[in-house]
Amino acid sequence: MTKQQLEDLKKWFFGYVAGFYNNNVLNDENIKLKEDHTRRMCADTPAIADELGFDEYQKTLAEAISLLHDTGRFEQYKKYGTYNDVGTENHSTLGLKTLAENNVLAGIDQREKEIIETAIRLHGEKDLPRLSGEIETYSKLIRDIDKLDIYNVMLSRVDELRVDPQKCFSIFGYPATDAYSLEIVNAVLENKTISYSEFKTLNDIILGLLGWIADINFAATLRVIKKRGLYEKLISTLPDTQDIRRVRTHVLDQLEKRIASN
Repeated sequence: MTKQQLEDLKKWFFGYVAGFYNNNVLNDENIKLKEDHTRRMCADTPAIADELGFDEYQKTLAEAISLLHDTGRFEQYKKYGTYNDVGTENHSTLGLKTLAENNVLAGIDQREKEIIETAIRLHGEKDLPRLSGEIETYSKLIRDIDKLDIYNVMLSRVDELRVDPQKCFSIFGYPATDAYSLEIVNAVLENKTISYSEFKTLNDIILGLLGWIADINFAATLRVIKKRGLYEKLISTLPDTQDIRRVRTHVLDQLEKRIASN
């Protein structure tokens, strides 16, 4: 993939997204949420890819995946008024359908197209299937960078979500209460992957994000998480209970151990 091809993809993508704004405050806030998410991911991708030793070509391809990974979110919100895949449609599948209908990848090398489409299809899955070679590397990278910015998004919005239940429900489909599920706490403590279908509240989601420590693939990503203090900040938004203190100890300990072992 060339730099010019990436620029062409950006032109199409941001033009496509612009069509979803309609001057409704809630709608436009949520469309902007995902557009900004994509922009930040495109900014983070080259830096993390550089740490992994990617050359310029590989960094360009990785950024293209970050650019297109959430294409389906915009149609999803237009149709259902939420970003919750549970009970609506899988946003990755919607995105691939949109890309195909608009022939967005028509001029892309077949091998590159396979990498892009596979990484998009798998980026939101609970677990990755067995993969190999470049497809595995790019699929793991997009999952890491996606998680990294979702941490930022949650931290930037958690306070307003707690005081605006309608907004919280429109984004996640879950209420913003003080409650959390012990099943989610235990899953985090046992390093188990957690499915979105298991969440019942906003606090469950935050706990689930902390549980992603077990599914971060690269030490480069872990170092950024530590440098930005993302886990400490996320934990501070949860109730101060014995359960949450146990989660804090476990997650921060896992962060240090995984960085040291890579």
